Amino acid sequence: MAEEEIKEAKKSNKGLIIGIVGILVLLIATIVVVVFLLLGGEEKKQEGEGEQQTQQTQQTQQKKNMALARSDYTKPGPIFAIPEPFVVNLMGQNGRRYVKTSIALEMSSPDLQAEITKKIPLIKDTIIQVISSKTFEEVSTPKGKDKLKNEILQELNGFMVDGYIKSIFFTDFVIQ
Repeated sequence: MAEEEIKEAKKSNKGLIIGIVGILVLLIATIVVVVFLLLGGEEKKQEGEGEQQTQQTQQTQQKKNMALARSDYTKPGPIFAIPEPFVVNLMGQNGRRYVKTSIALEMSSPDLQAEITKKIPLIKDTIIQVISSKTFEEVSTPKGKDKLKNEILQELNGFMVDGYIKSIFFTDFVIQ
């Protein structure tokens, strides 16, 4: 009987030792996974920050290029004045507020005039859509007008093929 008790004690000690080893292996595996995730997360964070800095640098460069193109009023490119003024209701205020504006486009090259002439209906529609999406508050300040010019410029350049529009000029701008 004593021998049986000793055998059972050895078996239970082996089970206990196997259990402890199993727990240790699981604990070590968990630590390795946590460390891997933490280090991998930091690498992804650094990659994300690098991409964000690259995008900010590109946006800054684009703004500088646009500012340079705009600030060179001593040598403007060819100008195309859209023949009729735009009269557009502003968003909100139940259609009581509207903008009347005349617009001229500074082109990158004289070759672009033929394309603009062909696309006048598309250009007018795009300008009307952009202006009508604005509220009185958005277009009543100088910053708001600049933002409106930039938005129109981006939309129009999205479908130009023979060149690009360098700048938008409001030759008349009345808000009622």
